[in-house]
Amino acid sequence: MMRIRKFFAMLVDLYTKFFDQFWRAKCKYITYYESLPIQENVILLESEHGKKVNGNIFYVLKYLAQDPKYNNYKLYLSSMGRHKQTFRKFLHAHGIRNVTIVMLASDEYMRLLASAKYLINDTTFGYYFIKKEGQIYINTWHGTPLKAMGKQDQSGYADIGNVQKNLAISDFLLFPSEFMKHRMLTDYMIKNISNAICVMSGYPRNEIFFDIDHQTALRDKENLAEKRIYAYLPTYRAGNKVESQKNAAYLLYYLCELDRQLTDGEILYVNLHPLDNKAIDFKAFNHIKQFPVKYETYEFLSIVDVLITDYSSVFFDFACTQRKIVLFTYDKESYLKDRGLYLSFDEFPFPQAETVGVLLDEIRTEKLYDDRNFLQTFCRYEGLNATQRLCDYTILGKSEDIIAERVPNNGKKNVLIYAGNLAANGITTSLRSLLNNVDLEERNYCISFISANVQKNKENILSFPDGVSYYATNGDLNLTIWGRIVRKLFKKKCLSASIYVKLMRNRIKQDYLRNYGNLNFDTAIQFNGYEQEVILRFSTFEGRKIIFVHSDMLQEIKTRKTQRKDVLKYAYQTYDAVAIVTQGLFDSTVAISGREDNICLVKNCIDYKKVLQMSSCDIKLDPYTKAYESIDQFYRTINSTSIKFISIGRFSPEKGHIRLVHAFQRFYHKNPDSVLIIMGGNSLGNCYGELKEEIKKLGLAQSVILLYRVSNPYPILKACDCFILSSFYEGFGLVIAEADILGKPVISTDIAGPRAFMQQHGGTLVENSEEGIYQGLKLLYSKKVSPMAVDYEAYNQEVYREFLAAMEGIEKEEGCR
Repeated sequence: MMRIRKFFAMLVDLYTKFFDQFWRAKCKYITYYESLPIQENVILLESEHGKKVNGNIFYVLKYLAQDPKYNNYKLYLSSMGRHKQTFRKFLHAHGIRNVTIVMLASDEYMRLLASAKYLINDTTFGYYFIKKEGQIYINTWHGTPLKAMGKQDQSGYADIGNVQKNLAISDFLLFPSEFMKHRMLTDYMIKNISNAICVMSGYPRNEIFFDIDHQTALRDKENLAEKRIYAYLPTYRAGNKVESQKNAAYLLYYLCELDRQLTDGEILYVNLHPLDNKAIDFKAFNHIKQFPVKYETYEFLSIVDVLITDYSSVFFDFACTQRKIVLFTYDKESYLKDRGLYLSFDEFPFPQAETVGVLLDEIRTEKLYDDRNFLQTFCRYEGLNATQRLCDYTILGKSEDIIAERVPNNGKKNVLIYAGNLAANGITTSLRSLLNNVDLEERNYCISFISANVQKNKENILSFPDGVSYYATNGDLNLTIWGRIVRKLFKKKCLSASIYVKLMRNRIKQDYLRNYGNLNFDTAIQFNGYEQEVILRFSTFEGRKIIFVHSDMLQEIKTRKTQRKDVLKYAYQTYDAVAIVTQGLFDSTVAISGREDNICLVKNCIDYKKVLQMSSCDIKLDPYTKAYESIDQFYRTINSTSIKFISIGRFSPEKGHIRLVHAFQRFYHKNPDSVLIIMGGNSLGNCYGELKEEIKKLGLAQSVILLYRVSNPYPILKACDCFILSSFYEGFGLVIAEADILGKPVISTDIAGPRAFMQQHGGTLVENSEEGIYQGLKLLYSKKVSPMAVDYEAYNQEVYREFLAAMEGIEKEEGCR
């Protein structure tokens, strides 16, 4: 009955979504992707997600529409629905009529996206886009970056997935300077994995700056021949409501001051963000006007005598004119406070003004600065015929006067590693430790994640070695309506994994292509071992694929219900290698898969140097740390002379925290000079809250302290006397080694994960029960447990050899037992 109710609820959800036009179009896209042949003479162009028709895309479109060489090509331009008529009128006014405008995300648009031979964009196509074999994707981007991008973006470095993908899967990337090429390839981390060709050529939109005849005619047409023309193109200052109102007030004040002091022989044209335009009444000015909308932005900018801007990258383009540029930086200190820039403003040759008086003096005087180095660095390839060279090379294959080169490739093999949500747990720690120990001179390593899943932990992206890149992904599977029904049934466990894969094999493969395209990865590793759709996605990888097992998955299924046995069975039978992190996981893994020959041992690397380094810091809780009963109590306790036991692990049933607290209650009555600290990085459901209630019920609020989310737990671990692992089951129990590194006596329940490590290195195991934990507390208190003697350097070298063997398919004679 429950399944029937769930099934009908699913149908209601689908029925509701069916009336969403964009949702229906996306459902159709994947059908068109599979069924429609490539149309050899069709070109689809898109500018800023269909919001504009200007810049590079406008000039490319104009050239293609007017040059006879392209008469046999059908041209399409995408537009957001509300802009469609405006686009049409604008193009007709410029003599461009043989272009069909299609509404973004419409059925017609999805057909074209799936079948057009040539795709030209200055930003990105949607996350659902899959570049079909045979399609040619030309990305011109929309300007030389001043603000830091990609991994250098201080706030958005975890959300770069769709840009990263669009750049990486392009066939041609247009760069007007070596500076821009370096920044885009490096900061979006597409070197070595992308097959794109870098086209070193001027921007199509900048050609107009070299067309003196057109500029003279435009001045005459607008009766501006005798005027001194200024243009102000400021950066839009986004912010909250109060900040926006403040910025609007400043803008209005400065415009009023400029208008009051400009003469009748001067005119200032202002090009603002649409939201800023709403706050300005241009009819109130005598010498200030809006940019005329009938002209493309750069077309009109080409007649300007002096450009005024601030933090906008427009000055990289306008510099081609060799006319004067003035930076109006009245809010430089506050604006740049939290923004990363590639270049300091002091590196630019342009004068800066912070007041209206200085600004007026600068725009009225001749250009006195030397910008030759700037032009050589940023405008070297600019000039006439840039559009012709780009189009004729990328579409017609004519290579005259073009400089083109592949995205740099160092020739090493590329390893793609799915890292999960990067939570502060043992899996993330293990991966970081592994990548700190691999030979980065031998292979290129790239971790991958789903952007939405790492937002709470995104700072951990920055904790990996500098030589390791990352690749973000986003978005949902591309599915037809039938496919969505099948997927829902699978998620509701109405379909087994084997049947689901049989029905959806092509869709799962397409999902891999949607995320990673044809990028150059030799090995794919599903490292976190969880997330069923990612497990299935990586199972379609055509190179060597490895899945890690970090825990007793039979127990995970039973206790946490975070896995499905049918999914794991399919994966463990399909992947080339199943890497268990301890020998104790062999039996449970075989019990799931029924296959032994592809199971290999790859133990957890242990970054002992980092543990030692971080443990030397002062004890410090984070602003977001929760402490029970209080933070003050924690600091009093950690600095006291009490015997301090500590256990570290996420707040989750398998960690055995409840039975640890019960065992400690018995122990505490006889040893009141002792305290217990339990520290965890996250909580499964309300486990943290339930543990608090249990401690309160047992009357232990003054002797048991809970710490929830501490970024650096090692100084706290170092300050404690001994460590206890109370888990019902573990994959390995990495914190055992971390405690040992800091010289702490350690006991662990006698369970499969840590057993081999503890036995090999003289560790102490206790019965896997409350009584066993109680006896362990007594052993620790009486100092009958000594720290283990582990050579962690030699241990890590052995782990690295195991990891290489798994990647290279080398079988060990002794097996995994």
